[in-house]
Amino acid sequence: MDTFVLLILASILTGILSLTVAVVLISRATMASYLIKFGTPFAAGVLLIAAFRDLLPHGIEEGSADNVMAGALAAILFFFLIEKGFKSFHHHHEEDLKDPRNKTQGWLFLVGDFFHNAIDGLALGSAFLIDSGTGIIAAIALIAHDIPLEIGEFGVQLRSGFTKRQIIIRNLLASTTLLIGSVFAYQIGSEVNIPMEYVYGGVAGFFIYLALSDIIPTIHASEKARYGLQTGFLFFGLLFGATVASFAHSYIDVGHAGHDHGGHDDHDDHDKDKHDDHDDHDKDDHDDHDDHDDHDDHDKDDHDDHDDHDKDDHDDHDEDDHDDHDEDDHDDE
Repeated sequence: MDTFVLLILASILTGILSLTVAVVLISRATMASYLIKFGTPFAAGVLLIAAFRDLLPHGIEEGSADNVMAGALAAILFFFLIEKGFKSFHHHHEEDLKDPRNKTQGWLFLVGDFFHNAIDGLALGSAFLIDSGTGIIAAIALIAHDIPLEIGEFGVQLRSGFTKRQIIIRNLLASTTLLIGSVFAYQIGSEVNIPMEYVYGGVAGFFIYLALSDIIPTIHASEKARYGLQTGFLFFGLLFGATVASFAHSYIDVGHAGHDHGGHDDHDDHDKDKHDDHDDHDKDDHDDHDDHDDHDDHDKDDHDDHDDHDKDDHDDHDEDDHDDHDEDDHDDE
């Protein structure tokens, strides 16, 4: 399947699936609470394994390790500053289902959802820019992260006075920014020659920030046992992410690698044809030069033959004239 088509499908699925699960579970407060409680550490595990097992190692293989780490650090600082400026940018705490809210807070969370989805889209598009397998891994990591987030936001907006119908419509509109962001990142990355190690590092930094800045502190705050089920779901997320990564790169990247290889071969063939044409042109020029030399030689030979002919004619004429003159003198005598 074409990478761009796969990107579109993954973007739509990421946005719609998260909202669908939230709509189904929001009326079941107990189940929603459990999903947030255990889905949050699971998402952290998937995000971390995607960053440390897939993105960072492949980025270092692609180019300079310094560039990869610089891209990751820049992404972490960038999202830290965004979250400092927009408090509603990133949240999925269990208390979102319980604390009372006013309508202003509901609108702020909705605006934050628009922005958050756009950032998710940029990360997803950048991941597909790397290869299809990495894009699939990123999509699964974002879905795992967004489901608890959407449930929390749905609860916030309900308590802010919005109806379910209003929430669904507005969150569907917010999901379109994910698609727009992913297509924008993919198209710009395809047109502009961006060093891929920065892309690897940037997406990895985004995933690391999501996991470490809020998800894991939430586990520390809510888990009562020293090593409880939430810690277990964190490791389950790591295992799940590693399994999906292995599958994605084993099966999905096969076709993508062939496509890239084919494109590379076409480029090489094009360069080879240009080189051959250049050689043929040089050869033709050389042959023309040789023909010119042959022409000069021919003209020279013709000139020499003409000179020899003139010389022979002159000598013969002189000799005949001399003989005739001598014969006439002899007769006169």
